Amino acid sequence: MSFNNYFKLKRFSNLLKQDLLINKTKYLLTILGLGLVTYLLSYWFLNVSKYNMIEFKYVIYQNYMISFAFYMILVGVIIGTAFPDLTDKIKSSNYLLNPGSTLEKLMLQFLIRFGFFIPIALIIFWIAIRLAKASLTSGQSGMDPSVIPYFEFRFVITRWPNQIWDTWQVLFGIFGLFSYGAYLFAGATYFKSYALVKTVIVSIVILFISISFSMLLSHIFYPTETHGFDIQLKEYALTEYLSSLELFFLALSMLSWIFFLGIAYFKLKEKEA
Repeated sequence: MSFNNYFKLKRFSNLLKQDLLINKTKYLLTILGLGLVTYLLSYWFLNVSKYNMIEFKYVIYQNYMISFAFYMILVGVIIGTAFPDLTDKIKSSNYLLNPGSTLEKLMLQFLIRFGFFIPIALIIFWIAIRLAKASLTSGQSGMDPSVIPYFEFRFVITRWPNQIWDTWQVLFGIFGLFSYGAYLFAGATYFKSYALVKTVIVSIVILFISISFSMLLSHIFYPTETHGFDIQLKEYALTEYLSSLELFFLALSMLSWIFFLGIAYFKLKEKEA
């Protein structure tokens, strides 16, 4: 079978132009709304914790990390709204009949939400949280918030005092967030309605089952060491900086996104059949 049946640049560019023409207003409002919400929430959070940030330097890294983590959860929610036409029966039929292969439709949504939106979202966060910090005032205490440094992305991977995370931790964070987004992205193709809500519920159920199964295995293999809801995980040092458990979680974060994108492709293919 010819590769053109799966992907053709001209056909893909036409799909992209069509999507941007139809949804440009929605995309713009989403970006503006995200920026406004991020600024307001960042200002509130920094304002209520500014005294601790002035008194204790480690709180600066901690609060910026918390802000970024919650922001990325919000970004993941927006990524989870991929394939919006699949939520409506009539729109879904029209969307699936659009001239374009399954791969092209998947790549289009992936490009818009991962290729375009995530870099824009990171810029929005950088601008919004720096504006929020600049808006802080001393208040009645007289403490000067100008001593709080402006946000930099290096704060996200830095422990106090100025200690960068280990390489495996940085990779785990990057690929973990990417896999989280791919998971929500795949959920948009798997469920017909309320895809985001159902995907989150499924993730909670999977987490609960995984924890319960780990506790069961701990009681079976380590009965004398395991008590109640304890989980016994034996780990071994592979290198000076990496243990077997750390390697497992790193591999899971680096490879699971491939599995989720594969699910998204085949579920979309199934809907077209």
